[in-house]
Amino acid sequence: MWGQIVGTTVRRRREWFWLLPLLLVVSGCGPGVGGTGTGEGYALEYFGAKRASVCSASFAGQLKCPSQIVIGPAPVEPAAGSELVVWVDDPASARVTARIDLSDVDLGAHCEGVRFVGTWGETSEGRRRFFGHYTIAGADVAMPGTLTVQAVDGGGLSYVLGDAADNTVFGPVLLQRADKEATMASCSSVSPSPLSSATYR
Repeated sequence: MWGQIVGTTVRRRREWFWLLPLLLVVSGCGPGVGGTGTGEGYALEYFGAKRASVCSASFAGQLKCPSQIVIGPAPVEPAAGSELVVWVDDPASARVTARIDLSDVDLGAHCEGVRFVGTWGETSEGRRRFFGHYTIAGADVAMPGTLTVQAVDGGGLSYVLGDAADNTVFGPVLLQRADKEATMASCSSVSPSPLSSATYR
């Protein structure tokens, strides 16, 4: 009898062990079902936007988008976006960096503790920008936001991070293209709030 009880308990624990990952997946299915609403494409849906190629942006000439006429194998499909391009405020000692890869962006102002991750998209009203989530220093919650990027006379790109109500959260900041990953500047006291460890709304 005791052996049957122990065997049943062990079997149930094993079943819960294998069931737990499934429960975690289901719990993150999205808003309305007890999820966090942070699945791929959720930010686009939140802002009523559709995914688009960043190579259709007004600043595409400053990216590494494939040409329409390709000799040999193309590294990136035009619809997918740009090859990786890194942007910095200072190549020697960067406080702000932006990485555009395919049609995704990862912008970080590490000294200010600001980070944004998003995807290029377009709304039915014609708003074209990166839609995603951002975190700020001292906050453990990632919030929906947008990143507007514009070409600047003389070269470089201007980046402005806005919240869901289109209020400016960070920027504008002028970044220039870097040939390689920049050396990060040392910061006095602010520690960034990583997006990967944040709790999403």
